[in-house]
Amino acid sequence: MANNYPIFVISDLHMGDGGARDNFPLNNREKELGSFLDYVASQQGELIVLGDLFEFWQMNLSKIVMRRMPLLDRLAAMKATYVVGNHDADLEGFVGTRFLSHPLFQRMSGPFERQIGGKRFKFMHGHEVDPFNKGDEPGKGRIFCIVAGQFEDRNKSPVYPNGHYVEDDLEKIGEGLLGPWTVLASKIGRLCRLGGMGMAAEHLTPAQSPDRAKQMLAMYYDDMEDSGYHVLIAGHTHQPGRISDWYFNSGTWARKTNSFVQISPNGDAAVCNWVDGRAVPNDTVLEM
Repeated sequence: MANNYPIFVISDLHMGDGGARDNFPLNNREKELGSFLDYVASQQGELIVLGDLFEFWQMNLSKIVMRRMPLLDRLAAMKATYVVGNHDADLEGFVGTRFLSHPLFQRMSGPFERQIGGKRFKFMHGHEVDPFNKGDEPGKGRIFCIVAGQFEDRNKSPVYPNGHYVEDDLEKIGEGLLGPWTVLASKIGRLCRLGGMGMAAEHLTPAQSPDRAKQMLAMYYDDMEDSGYHVLIAGHTHQPGRISDWYFNSGTWARKTNSFVQISPNGDAAVCNWVDGRAVPNDTVLEM
């Protein structure tokens, strides 16, 4: 697509099946996303969904897709590009195939680069450079989400009555929650002479550990230096903001603040929040 119109980037919607584990229906988010898509269309903008569109770590794939089919139809009609993330990595093997016939899935891709306004941009979800999250096999992060889902089921909502997200509280004790799996894996490993599987903080996702988010920023910078592009647009950490003019994070639509990145035809990028049907600048400066 020619860069004559703005590009809008969203990520980390983590859409589920509408049940107790699904963050997406909260805070009038479905209506807000609809108004945001109206805005993108009014600007004749290009839309890029930069990973974790779905929450396959906690819920059934087919139930999620069927529950969200009207939105998928709309994204397809907008010719949105969909980059697969780690929470929807179950779809990665279908990229470039004809196995999934829905037009949005025909527009799935991995990370890609594009020249915009004389600068070389890279678009990726962000887990791709993280050695603890880049694999497509279920790992400890997925186990953590399954455990969190059990608490959300008991609470009948992803949010406690006091407004705190269940996952936020569990993240503080994530290592302890994974303890039983760690002990079991260690015992099995010793029996099989394969060694233990000790739990370390680096196995948690950036959203589960603030320190991991800073580690990710260092990995992103190294990737930029190694690959030679000028600007990275990513999601994954759920922390919207920027670092200088080289890193812009699109945040998430699964928590209290919905955010996105907008890129002008001349290559200027900015982070914004979508609040009550309008774009509000987000000037957050992230620290490495």
